[in-house]
This record gives sequence, structure tokens and C-alpha cells, in this order.
Amino acid sequence: MPRVDWFFGRGLSIGCGLTWTVPTDWYHFPRAEQIARITAAVTAEMSSPSLDTHVIHDFLNFLAARTIAPWRHQFYTTNWDFLLQREMQNLGLHDLPSWLASNHVYHLNGTVEQLPDNQHRSKFVLETDTADARVATLEGNKAFDQLVWNQRFVVVGMSFEAEVDRFLLRAIKRIEGKLPIGESVWIVVNPDSSAVAKLSGQLKEAIPHAKVEPVVSTFGNWFQAGLPELVASGATAHAAQPE
Repeated sequence: MPRVDWFFGRGLSIGCGLTWTVPTDWYHFPRAEQIARITAAVTAEMSSPSLDTHVIHDFLNFLAARTIAPWRHQFYTTNWDFLLQREMQNLGLHDLPSWLASNHVYHLNGTVEQLPDNQHRSKFVLETDTADARVATLEGNKAFDQLVWNQRFVVVGMSFEAEVDRFLLRAIKRIEGKLPIGESVWIVVNPDSSAVAKLSGQLKEAIPHAKVEPVVSTFGNWFQAGLPELVASGATAHAAQPE
């Protein structure tokens, strides 16, 4: 079945008011202490009364109402917070709906979410880590194995600036000529035109036959516009059409 794979970076969290970043003086602490401090800080930020996740809630409801069968959606993030996962859980879905490929958000850089069993989740990766800090996990392997067979992607608020995040492009480059992702379409959404241009270039370098559709906009504004690039692809219906 056709699927839209969504990659969310800090742009999604910032749009909800979670603008916290790691203080530079924390870089001097041992790695384990940095992770403990970050986990505590991000967890606290997620409980802040100033946080407003209505854009995520509205976005998920939009997909539920406007996704055209048999299209489905799957989500990935490099964020440590689990705002998106929490909003999905708040939908109260007892069964997987037709518009979702999975009710799991793949956290490529780890997460502050505490589950009864976190052993299969991606290990916590710091922004200052080098690529060799990333280790194979069940979650990471499953995410990669799925995305390389897909051809429609949306990247929101991600820059791939950190060395540890560029692993994905390098891994895709090694296999793009043999799998469907080599002929993929990428919608790149970012309010910074230079960031859009840079990521578009990185994608074209890694996947020469890919098509990149740049969208210079915040995620909120693009969503309010009705996700026109997805409408054009046939994945979602125009908001003016009946549900």
C-alpha cells in the first residue's frame, strides 16, 4: 500500500512551544550525566503550562479525516521529546486505523519517554556525538528496513547538520540504486530557505534520481494551507472536499 513517511525534527517541537536547547556548559559533563540532565529537562518542558500541542492534535485529526485510501502514514523523529507519540496515544485508538501504517513513532536519536521495557528502543544520541556513537537497535533497524522500500517522504524542520544525523543519508546512499527509495519524492518543509536549499542538495547528492519539492514555510502554516503537495500527490484530500 502507498505510504507517506514523515520525518520530524525540532521544528515540530518549537511550533508547540518547546524551544529548549542543551546549554553549552553541559557539554563538559560526562556523557551519562549529560543524558540524565537532558532527560530531566525535556521531561519538565513537556509538562510546562506554556506548551501547546494543538497543532499536532489537529494534524493527526486532519490525516484521519483527509487521507485517501489506500494511503497510510508513518512517523519518524530525531527529537528526544515524545510530543507526537503522546498526542497519538491521546487519540485513544484501540485498533490501528486505515490511515496509519503504525501507531509507533520511531525515535532515531532516542527518547526521554520511560517505558516498562526500553531495551529495543534506539539508544540516546547526543547532538555532539560522532557517527560511531550510534549503535544498531531493533527500533532503528526496523525503521530503516521499512523506509528504504518507500517512495514518498516529508521532512519537517530537520537539517541533518549534526554528524550523527547524517548517518541516514549515508546509509541510503549505499543502497539507493537497488531499492524503491532510489526513485522517491521528498517534500522538505522549513521556514529557513537556506536550510531547505541545503537539505534539498544533500538529498539529491545521496539519492540522485529523487525528486525534491521545497516548501519554505513553518509546519503550522503549511498545515493550515492544507498540505497542498500531499493533495497533489493524491495522498490527502483537499479540505474543501467532503469527508
